[in-house]
Amino acid sequence: MFESKQLIEGKIFIHQRRDEPLPYSRYSFPACYFECFINAQNFAGHFIEVHAEPADLVQAIYFENNGKNQIIAMLNQTQQIVHLHPQNLIFGYWSFKHRVLPNALQLFGFLFALLFLLFSLAAFSVGHFQLGKVLQDALMLCLMGLGLFTLGFILPFAVPYLCWQRYKTMKLLSWLDLSQHQILEMEKLNPQNRIYHLNPVPDRFKQSA
Repeated sequence: MFESKQLIEGKIFIHQRRDEPLPYSRYSFPACYFECFINAQNFAGHFIEVHAEPADLVQAIYFENNGKNQIIAMLNQTQQIVHLHPQNLIFGYWSFKHRVLPNALQLFGFLFALLFLLFSLAAFSVGHFQLGKVLQDALMLCLMGLGLFTLGFILPFAVPYLCWQRYKTMKLLSWLDLSQHQILEMEKLNPQNRIYHLNPVPDRFKQSA
């Protein structure tokens, strides 16, 4: 069922908060449940962390659930902090270039080195070591293994999942007052708790060192 989402902007006043695990998939994470007033309306939210002081100006995306307004994404405009659920994913060209591609190359290099070592030991054990043949066999088997993994798992399962999660996340972010530059910075930060500090405070001790 698709809930009808709405956006509200105003000053937030949290009148109740408590530590409560946030379930996600088969796991749960330590998190904070809170209830608040925004423009004299009562709302509830549940994020890994909550950063909001009384009278902070916020934008909140919510839907009505059993008569209660449930916040699913929130931008604290005063502190410049975005709150999202852990299931949200910001994945674009930058992530592919700086995260997926380097990790894939590292995996390929590791598998190739491992296969080369195993084939070399096998060739030495029978007294027929040929460097070119060992390199060719290791490369072919490595490419075949990665190809089967890509066709059997990444394309039918991982790619659709990433695309769907990215679509839902970008649709949420389009409701908030965020620029493309800020969304790119959020993608670079990629915190596991999905709490994005758009203007991180510099460490004075590191600067003075």
